[in-house]
Amino acid sequence: MIARTIAVALAIAFSLSPSHAQPQHRLPSGYKWGRCLLVVHGQTRISGRCSYQIEKGGDFNIQGPRQVFAGIDYPDTHSGAGEMSKDYWAVVYKDGDLWAGYANADIRDTHGEAGDWGELRREGACYVGKDVRLCLWR
Repeated sequence: MIARTIAVALAIAFSLSPSHAQPQHRLPSGYKWGRCLLVVHGQTRISGRCSYQIEKGGDFNIQGPRQVFAGIDYPDTHSGAGEMSKDYWAVVYKDGDLWAGYANADIRDTHGEAGDWGELRREGACYVGKDVRLCLWR
């Protein structure tokens, strides 16, 4: 009985120990955690937790929660050749008086899928186009 109590107490102690806790995913400077929805051609690519960065002028990008970042999750080569992706991402930007955007079609892609989304219209926290809906809640 005493041995079982000690074993349970040790199991609880180790499970709460900081060395066994899930690591907090660090983000690059200027990025924050939020909630996102990204649906392209009827496929939900991101729904829930995401990281995002908003630039001056309102352009922004979102990254799925499993995304990795150069210099944080792997060495930064500063050449672009070492870039990698582990989740979906998307970019929305101002194109003159209109909004436009693009995203990767496969989580491994570091480039946008062929063709852009065309004109996007803003609906609250969402940007909506013919085959896309992208929402960001901070």
